[in-house]
Amino acid sequence: MTIRSPLGRFATLGHEPDPAAARRAAYAAWHDHGLILINPEWLRTWTDQKQAELLAEKLYGKRKDAK
Repeated sequence: MTIRSPLGRFATLGHEPDPAAARRAAYAAWHDHGLILINPEWLRTWTDQKQAELLAEKLYGKRKDAK
């Protein structure tokens, strides 16, 4: 017997983020649509991370919860 709930569609929202899936999605976004999605933590050097953050701030402004 299966019990159904109207909240069942939200069950997948409680899962932990999958970093590998995020990288695959970013890869697909670039190749399929020309969109650039970069998590600064993916970049190896501090200077590359900072450049990405500065470009994001130029386009979108400073983050409210920035470190």
